[in-house]
Amino acid sequence: MLLLCLMWQEEHEQIRAKKGEGEALEWSDYKSMSFTQCVVNETLRIANIIGGIFRRTMTDINVKGYTIPKGWKVFASFRGVHLDHEYFKDARTFNPWRWQNNSGATCPANVFTPFGGGQRLCPGYELARVELSVFLHHLVTRFSWTPAGEDKLVFFPTTRTQKRYPINVQRRDRVQAM
Repeated sequence: MLLLCLMWQEEHEQIRAKKGEGEALEWSDYKSMSFTQCVVNETLRIANIIGGIFRRTMTDINVKGYTIPKGWKVFASFRGVHLDHEYFKDARTFNPWRWQNNSGATCPANVFTPFGGGQRLCPGYELARVELSVFLHHLVTRFSWTPAGEDKLVFFPTTRTQKRYPINVQRRDRVQAM
């Protein structure tokens, strides 16, 4: 986890160092946040806000020897796929490095679908990623934090921390090093 923090802080400190006091982030800054995108992907994979989606079958569908009749509703579980060890090694472990150069994310394109896919792709997916990246940039560059106690991930019925991950937050000075 320490390596994660150091890599992430370095990426954001490089962006911050190029900016003047109060200067806003630009699109090129967002596009340079490659490791942050790995963190965002991994966060969406492990703890997507939407557990899945319902779809109505348009024809009879055969899935592994079972027939789903036309007109039935099917629940496609994002969590069931995103936490599947067949597609993601150590699926319940937070590992943003799996997304670097697509090295660890060796899954078919339709497996990682935090914003849906195809013609039903969320129209605000890029805006959501930008907002999260900008928020994380300011969090990482303006604050430091330490855990206020031990906590652990719980994966049922949704992914969350048992104690809501209490932290102690301190504001950092602009010139303060990480």
